[in-house]
Amino acid sequence: MKTRLRLRECVTIMTKLLKYFSINVMFLLLMLIFAPKWIAAGPLLHTTEGYASGQLSRISRDNNVTRAYVGEISLGHESMTFISLGNQPPNLVSNPWQFCFEKDRYEELENLIGNDVVLEFKTPKNNSLLSCASVNELVEVYPVIQNQPLEQKHFVGNIYTMDREISHGVEFGRITNLIKNKGTNRSYFMTIQVGTGGSKFRHFVIDDHDLYDFAITALKNAAIVKVHYSDRLAFFTNFYGFGSRSVVSEIEAVD
Repeated sequence: MKTRLRLRECVTIMTKLLKYFSINVMFLLLMLIFAPKWIAAGPLLHTTEGYASGQLSRISRDNNVTRAYVGEISLGHESMTFISLGNQPPNLVSNPWQFCFEKDRYEELENLIGNDVVLEFKTPKNNSLLSCASVNELVEVYPVIQNQPLEQKHFVGNIYTMDREISHGVEFGRITNLIKNKGTNRSYFMTIQVGTGGSKFRHFVIDDHDLYDFAITALKNAAIVKVHYSDRLAFFTNFYGFGSRSVVSEIEAVD
């Protein structure tokens, strides 16, 4: 009798253990399947800093509901809409490009309306700006440097990804946006206005920090540049949910 009771207890314990491990194995499998999509959906880009360049076209305050202070930049030169080329995380760049700012910056920005400016921004924004719809918070704003030649006109950087190259080329235009993702997967994004004006924009990734710094200098001077790039095809979908991306290898200022 005692032997039968012990056997029943052993069977009960084994059954519970099997259920426990089967549930955890299923949970692990689900994580492996869906985690890349959850990751690509958003949290990686919550902590960023960067630059936007263009004409400061609008600042306003909503007196009715949010009481938020919002500004807009028309990216690049003589752009109106946004024809987007190249992969990027969703909602990273749009045109007009919006930002939030504190009340005490209103007069400073009003004096720059209609001018070509460089705007430094960050995310996440301060709690005092939560009523503002844009995720970008103004850090600094100043006029674009006009008619000042770059001391260094050409910078060749490194590409660190091991993804297979499927094509390469050169794009001509003006750098309008630079974004550094400060998360654990540090990365750099660049957007250019294709040509000397208009509403066609293309997105790139930069692997090299020094090349990113050179791109900042070119953006601040509104320099026309040639962007040499390599299109890479990932064996697996990359960290942001894309199967390919255009990686910058060098940037060359055009006189």
